[in-house]
Amino acid sequence: MRAKIVGCGFFWSLFLTYHVISEHPPSTDTDDVLVYTVATNETDGYKRYLRSIDVYGFHDNLKVLGMKEPWLGGDNIKTSTGGGFKVNLLKESLREYQNDKEKIVIFTDSYDVIFLNSLNTIVDKFKNMNARVLFSAEGACWPDKSLAAKYPPTTRGKRFLNSGGFMGYASDVYGVLTYAPIKNQDDDQLFYTLAYLDEKLRERHAIKLDHKSEIFQNLYGAVADVELKFEGEKASLLNSVYNTEPMILHGNGYSKLSLNSLGNYLANAWNPEEGCITCWEGTVELDKTEPVTFPVILIAIFIEQPTPFLNEFFMTIYRQSYPGSRLHLFIHNNIEYHQDTVNSFMKKVVKKYRSSKLVGPSDSMNEVAARNLAMDYCLMKECSGYFSVDSISHLDNEHTLKLLVEQQRGIVAPLLVRPSKMWSNFWGAIMDDGFYARSFDYMEIVKNERR
Repeated sequence: MRAKIVGCGFFWSLFLTYHVISEHPPSTDTDDVLVYTVATNETDGYKRYLRSIDVYGFHDNLKVLGMKEPWLGGDNIKTSTGGGFKVNLLKESLREYQNDKEKIVIFTDSYDVIFLNSLNTIVDKFKNMNARVLFSAEGACWPDKSLAAKYPPTTRGKRFLNSGGFMGYASDVYGVLTYAPIKNQDDDQLFYTLAYLDEKLRERHAIKLDHKSEIFQNLYGAVADVELKFEGEKASLLNSVYNTEPMILHGNGYSKLSLNSLGNYLANAWNPEEGCITCWEGTVELDKTEPVTFPVILIAIFIEQPTPFLNEFFMTIYRQSYPGSRLHLFIHNNIEYHQDTVNSFMKKVVKKYRSSKLVGPSDSMNEVAARNLAMDYCLMKECSGYFSVDSISHLDNEHTLKLLVEQQRGIVAPLLVRPSKMWSNFWGAIMDDGFYARSFDYMEIVKNERR
């Protein structure tokens, strides 16, 4: 059952040595492949990363470094240098494999990475690239542009090293990790860049870059290079410039929003038959026979403009199939004309809810202050969730609130459209300057072809 919502002021928040490279390297048992990442907190990006690994069935290969430890690699490595902490964590963990010439190691970042294929496929592709260590590549020389001239020439593809994803044989990866010391707050990408630019080191460990994104796809500066491809029930990523299908996607730098958008479909997150698969993952079903198990919610109502059918609006709130004993009520009414209607409603429901608070026109509180006060009231009451509804929105489905809580999502907001018109309250993307932008899938979503 889905909640139908009319209006636009609504959202829900719930407080998740030289080597000879053989032409046909021996096959490797993927059970013996080590997949490393660094994550100090369980962010939404990290959970998405874990989900992609689970989808392709190699969670047992994963080793997460640094979890619950303080981050020592710099304050903001998205826009400045840092990340040496990742190198040191990996170096320590790989010490026991420093002489293993057959075991394969894959390292990626976690918060902004999604795996797009199975471990078998990734390893097979790597073995056909005649490298002992393979780094991902990008189009910008960062963090030191002056090093661009020192890179070996390439006839086609991205020329410069990116450290957000690489793989190789354990002994060679360890050799790269230990070619020089690095402090925790030094820059990891610069560290690996200098290793690659050292011709003797590059030859000794057969270090190569994935110029054409055959395994690793970095998005920053390359968003226009990729597109979604739908075949049957599968959504995959195509690099249309090099005609490759990358297997590990990295939203480096300022490409996080593009990664989020693509991540709505990739790693079996969506398919044409079932729609949004991830939307139903982690949901719960509340038992109406046990109201004490329902999370405590604050309903915050805002009447900021003259509103027709206000009595009917209040009834849609009153009829919600959610135990009143688990609800707090907050109302901000900024319209003197509606005060009698509001008072009448408050008198009717005062005994139904756990508590209620009314801020009326005589309190002379503007909308911004009222919304902040409602959130503070929710925190004071130690609510599990905050349900905000403007008076111009009518909840036609009496199960709306219950369904939203069962979704177990941090924030949920409605998609509203006008029948027979290409209008909605949804854009799906944001430009670099902060303004709304129309996403690549805007028309399909508005026409309800993707949901």
